[in-house]
Amino acid sequence: MGQAAGSKSSLSTAIALIGITAFVSLMISHYYLVNGDDLLEIWGDKASGLGTLLHTQRTFPLEIDPLLYHLLTFVEISLWGLKPVLLRLPSLFGFLLMQLCLFVFVRRIASSRTALVALLFPALSATFTYTLYIRPYGFLLGLFALASLSWQTAIRYERHRIYWLISLALTIALAINTHYYAVLLLVPLCFAELVRSWQNRRLDFPMLSALFAGTMGTLFILPFLKGASEFRSNYVKGGVSYHTVLQSYNSILLGAATYSIFANHLLAIALLLCAAFVFWSCIVQIRTGQIAMHLPEFIFLLTLAGLPVFAFLIGHFVTHAMEPRYALGAIVGISVLSAISISPSLRLPKLGAGILLILVAAFTWRSFQQVRAAKTSRDMQLASMVLAPAIKAAIMNTPSQLLYVQDVDAFGFAQFHEGDRNVLSHMALVYSATQEMKWNHTETGTRIVTHLKRVETYNISPYEHSTAQPGRYIFLINQGGWNWIEDALAARHARVTPIGTALGLKVVSVEFD
Repeated sequence: MGQAAGSKSSLSTAIALIGITAFVSLMISHYYLVNGDDLLEIWGDKASGLGTLLHTQRTFPLEIDPLLYHLLTFVEISLWGLKPVLLRLPSLFGFLLMQLCLFVFVRRIASSRTALVALLFPALSATFTYTLYIRPYGFLLGLFALASLSWQTAIRYERHRIYWLISLALTIALAINTHYYAVLLLVPLCFAELVRSWQNRRLDFPMLSALFAGTMGTLFILPFLKGASEFRSNYVKGGVSYHTVLQSYNSILLGAATYSIFANHLLAIALLLCAAFVFWSCIVQIRTGQIAMHLPEFIFLLTLAGLPVFAFLIGHFVTHAMEPRYALGAIVGISVLSAISISPSLRLPKLGAGILLILVAAFTWRSFQQVRAAKTSRDMQLASMVLAPAIKAAIMNTPSQLLYVQDVDAFGFAQFHEGDRNVLSHMALVYSATQEMKWNHTETGTRIVTHLKRVETYNISPYEHSTAQPGRYIFLINQGGWNWIEDALAARHARVTPIGTALGLKVVSVEFD
């Protein structure tokens, strides 16, 4: 009776924590301004019809994901319009589903407190920010976790097994059609099934059939591969480096992919030490029977947590394109293993309650800070969009009467949030494959802009054409990333004079002889 009461209490706590996560995400989302790749998602998915959307994704995609999430966003925009909070709901629901699945998955293996820690772990990591993006990653997290839970249920329980196998197959197919790198989900599943087959001395044909059926989801992505393959060549300078492995873990756990060389070395050492402790603790608990984890489950979780390694291998040898977030599903394995590694401490009544209380307090404090930071950031960003009279006058005193922007993110941010249509009418986006290859050794930015020209009516023109005539021009300058404009101006010996700021970036007057 006491155990049942404890189980109900932990479930109530889990639901409460999931509810708080949803509330915090919605609060932040209210203040969070659309920016970055979210703009590309919206541009591509606010198509005039389903046929237009399919054509865009097959021939000139702005975002190179498979169709499913684009279709979902297209339906949302058709129903609700461009309302960012509503467009982010699939990401939020995916994250909340992941939390619930983590709780159920871990509670079968260890204590309820351990399950609650696993539920909290992603919310305390940088992964939480993916609830705020109009991108497929938060949604994908829910699919990864549901596939994990479906597989675990199917290998542990015979009752209703067929339904969980169907769930596994469907979830794999949906994941693959959400993101191309979701095919990585098959890696831990196949490794775990190899171990099960070795242990049982026989193949589990229903399970293998479910995995095969899920893999058949790749058939639906074939029509869209040609459009996505355009981005393979010269995607990033120097190709996909092994450094992306550490960058992936940094991005998943801390939020930033790269730090200084010294900081990266420290983070790599810390990561290896934490991984060694987690591995040792889990092995000890399995061998001593402290937790009810089967060997295939352990292999599955280890391989799932190691997804950045497999993502690097695919990116380096196959696709030649990878971002640290492509291996985001590793957080499912990391959360489970991290929680289980401290399970002995959580089983102690006072210490376990104290640890859980500290984590809940940390989550609450961090949530408060994130909401406040989001509001402050929004206010600062909106204030930065107001053009000073001197800058407006400088723009109107040039022959073109245009403010030239090379950064597509800055240009898109202005298009989405600037309320003054007169200001927008005097903005122009420039691009150059030649300059981008010369200075950044990539053509990704140019491909995005040329594709954008086919779905929007913005003032977009080649840099060489826009600045062909001698005279004075006004440019909005951003540094770092894919920006090459400063190098291009310096190479032409242009006279560059700062005249102010806009959108938090430098506005300069440029004169060509």
